[in-house]
Amino acid sequence: MSIAEVQAFSPSSGRLADHTTPFVRNEWYVAALSEEIDRTLRDRWLLGVGVLLYRKSDGSPAALKNRCPHRSFPLSRGTLDGDEVTCGYHGLTFGPDGACTRIPSQEVVPDVVRTRSFPVVEQAPLIWIWMGDPALADPTTIPEHPWLDMPDYTHVGGYQHVKCNYVRLHENVLYLTHFPFLHGEALGDVAYAQAPFEVAAEGNSVRITRRLEDHPVNAGYGAAIGNLGHRVNRTSESWFKTPAFHVAHATVEDLEGGVEGRTDFHFKILHMFTPESATTTHYFWASARDVKIDDQAFSEAGRKRTVSVFLEDVEALERIEAIWTREDDDFQEISVAGDRAGLLMRRIIARRAAQGA
Repeated sequence: MSIAEVQAFSPSSGRLADHTTPFVRNEWYVAALSEEIDRTLRDRWLLGVGVLLYRKSDGSPAALKNRCPHRSFPLSRGTLDGDEVTCGYHGLTFGPDGACTRIPSQEVVPDVVRTRSFPVVEQAPLIWIWMGDPALADPTTIPEHPWLDMPDYTHVGGYQHVKCNYVRLHENVLYLTHFPFLHGEALGDVAYAQAPFEVAAEGNSVRITRRLEDHPVNAGYGAAIGNLGHRVNRTSESWFKTPAFHVAHATVEDLEGGVEGRTDFHFKILHMFTPESATTTHYFWASARDVKIDDQAFSEAGRKRTVSVFLEDVEALERIEAIWTREDDDFQEISVAGDRAGLLMRRIIARRAAQGA
């Protein structure tokens, strides 16, 4: 079915999100890794807005609009004294709440002189930011990611800047048929791509579940578990949770006795996509496992392997983005059955963007 046919499928379905869709601002996005932010003034574009990030004297993060309201000089080019930022152009000073506390050329500071501040919450190793209506910024709605802090799991993580629209990144991690073709046998063979799957929508989230039974473990998981050559059941569950967050659960059930008395092994892959612009994205990721949790050398090797895999995704998606950017025509993509989860995700983002939610 074509994109046009999908959009016309139901009168209430609405359009599908793409690189032209406005950002969903009333949502928690990852602004930075905890390790990135210190007492240095750092700037980052988030959802098309320049943001200044730094830590206050008590260690908590702060976020301001990186634009002095006086003459638009970037505050990141100023200085930090205590919790206050002084503009490097005319010396106006701002607190972490955005209020101006000093204007060198006058004694009275009008209340109207202020820059925008953004709600931020640190849940190490991630710093989350709310770019929408601050009155709606409820920290309890930050997507759960407990595996990054559980004693029976260990994790590695990182960051990648991608020249691609964030909607396409979400679609990439929902349609995992690309594994054996883009990444080779490290992530799965053609049998995995052909395995049956189920798609379910729950509110504003979408889940796709794929199960491959009684099949040799793939090289990536086999190396992690230590059961290369064993036959296993493999269940992959990928969740689009919010426009900012995707989590995948992979369970490997060993059918040949397992390893060290265990037969079930669990892996969690977290993808955090924060739009920089309509065609560029901040890609934060974490990969957690309940296998070899004390093996630091294995963790480092796993981190390098994950980066290598993600860079293959990045290359593919950046090539796709370049085609969309350069070709000015009425091209209509064709969708297939495996796209169902991605199409549902795109409907959700488009609907939330239209509603301003």
